[in-house]
Amino acid sequence: MKKLIVFLLITILSITVLSACTEGESVPTGTAVEIAEKVFQQAEVQSFGMSQEISAENMEFYLGSLDYPEFADSIVITPMINIDTRVLYVIKAANKGDVETIKTKLNDNIDPTKLICVTFSMEDVVIDSRGDVIFMTINSDLEQRTALAEAFNNIE
Repeated sequence: MKKLIVFLLITILSITVLSACTEGESVPTGTAVEIAEKVFQQAEVQSFGMSQEISAENMEFYLGSLDYPEFADSIVITPMINIDTRVLYVIKAANKGDVETIKTKLNDNIDPTKLICVTFSMEDVVIDSRGDVIFMTINSDLEQRTALAEAFNNIE
């Protein structure tokens, strides 16, 4: 009987600890388009272009490679004129376990000079994630880049 009580107490404690660890991580809700809209609204930045889903046909252009795990949903917002120095991506991984792989591949493969005809540095690129959602922006305006990244981390 004592063994059963000890086992139950350990089980309850383990469940409590594990649920406390996962509770802290909130994940932005909605489609990739809705998440991007929330980011712009929270950052108080007007959307700076047109949006397009990332597909097999345009993935290499937007992401520098075709070698990515499957996406559940994605959007890229690019400026109407390619002399603008801002792009925003929201990618929802099909498998949460692929998030770090996708972020690493983005960091290795992204070539903003394909999208932006203006000089930039990798300091202009922010790649972040929450749950299965990956956020990336290329933005030479430090204030705006920071506001967008902070907004991504604060939206629901």
